[in-house]
Amino acid sequence: MENEEREAAPVSAGVELAYLPTRADMTEALRARSGFPAHWWRLLLIAGLIMTAVLVVLLMHAAPKGVTVLVAAVLCPILGAFVGGWVNQLYRVRQMTRYARSQGEYTMRADDRGIHAVTALVESTIPWASFRHYIETASLFVLVIDDTVGGMALLPKRGLHDGADVDGVRAVVARHLAPHPSSG
Repeated sequence: MENEEREAAPVSAGVELAYLPTRADMTEALRARSGFPAHWWRLLLIAGLIMTAVLVVLLMHAAPKGVTVLVAAVLCPILGAFVGGWVNQLYRVRQMTRYARSQGEYTMRADDRGIHAVTALVESTIPWASFRHYIETASLFVLVIDDTVGGMALLPKRGLHDGADVDGVRAVVARHLAPHPSSG
């Protein structure tokens, strides 16, 4: 019976967005999903500088070769993991941006049935039940489907048109999804 009521209920017009995906959109979305702070690269730089400073101090103070080698053997893999993570993040953003931009301009509509996406190559509807939660950032609504890189839909605030406002998108999204557990 509940299903019949849902089908019989009028569907709101929703809000529309039109945009061309950018690298900044992808970077912000991945950062929001990972929980990293906005300037995570600064943490990497600080960690690298501290590790380098430790090695330089050991070498300048003529530490025994065994101690220097041991410290280098511990610090280098840590720094490598940081750098590797950073390079991987850049690669993922590049791949996602390339794929998204190959679709052309996106026209998205969020209404009571779900998210409707139209590009030059594809048209699809993702029902609200497919999403786990949403994350709102300074310039995006990130609707999370699953933990994969592509498991999300982006609603950039800059894409709003026809008098739609951010509060309208927020209202439609919040009516159907809960915010990310750590952001609510």
